[in-house]
Amino acid sequence: MRLFRFVSAVILCLAVLAGIVFAAVNMPKRPCSGYDLLVNYDGEYPAVSDADIRQMIEDKQIKTVGVPLKDIDLEEIAQQLQENPYIKKVNEVRFSSTKLRIVVTLKNILLHVYTQNGNQFFVDDEGYMLPFSMVVQENVPIANGKITDAFVEGKNVNNSNTNLHRVYRIAAYMNSNDFYRAQFRQLYVTTTNEVILVPTVGRHKILFGTDENMEEKLFNLQQTYQQGLAYMGMDQYASLDLRYKNRVIAKKR
Repeated sequence: MRLFRFVSAVILCLAVLAGIVFAAVNMPKRPCSGYDLLVNYDGEYPAVSDADIRQMIEDKQIKTVGVPLKDIDLEEIAQQLQENPYIKKVNEVRFSSTKLRIVVTLKNILLHVYTQNGNQFFVDDEGYMLPFSMVVQENVPIANGKITDAFVEGKNVNNSNTNLHRVYRIAAYMNSNDFYRAQFRQLYVTTTNEVILVPTVGRHKILFGTDENMEEKLFNLQQTYQQGLAYMGMDQYASLDLRYKNRVIAKKR
């Protein structure tokens, strides 16, 4: 009886193993049945959608659906996707059963830049320039005024000593704090190379100055908002001046 059970178990294991080997051998010959797509993005409106990924593959005339898995070049697909300026990383390009699984991570857009000569582009949260596109609907702060940087795709603004670099530093610091991030919709650079912040609420402007001591300036501004203007009303003031050390000078209308 025990011998019979042992033989039966061995036969069952061999049958399962044979089935696995048969499936593995024949899987590459099976046609691709579709896509399994995932777009990782921290914002609200991703610049690249599932449909965009499929379209990028089709535009490069790479055949997928209905094509045997063995004839689909996964490396070529990954390379083509990585060329998209809004894709930060191609995490996966592989087969999941008979579906083509693609996972990408998008860049997080930090600023919408309008230069002095009328050009516009984006800057991501790592400082890289991205081309302007009407597809991008993310609501990010505008940077404008005396900004003369020419757009160079993939250039990092941290490698320059310009007004855009200084505006980027302020915006990146504000983006790291929930309170600051919700407060401002525009960073304007004056002809004297100083920054004016335009808040999302209220008709006042904030004379920020340069990016020096920006942590202290923003902390003082937050205290003023929370302990003063919240009770007195923001519209009573035309401007808040942060350019002096450890002081916030409020000018009434």
